[in-house]
Amino acid sequence: DILRNLLLAARWTVVLSLVSFIGGGIVGAALLFLRIGGRHWLRLLSRGYIQLFQGTPLLMQLFLAFFGLGLF
Repeated sequence: DILRNLLLAARWTVVLSLVSFIGGGIVGAALLFLRIGGRHWLRLLSRGYIQLFQGTPLLMQLFLAFFGLGLF
């Protein structure tokens, strides 16, 4: 029973890792294309998005996502 639960948890870990890897790649590619081309305001928007996420600690982002999104 414990081994079955561990295998189920491992499967979910792999699935969620793949989804986040692919999603991060898509968002990263979109930001890349916004930064190298497009209009000036799109470059500013992508630059602001990058500064926001690089300028805040990951733990704070996770707390905000976990506790903050539940308020809406």
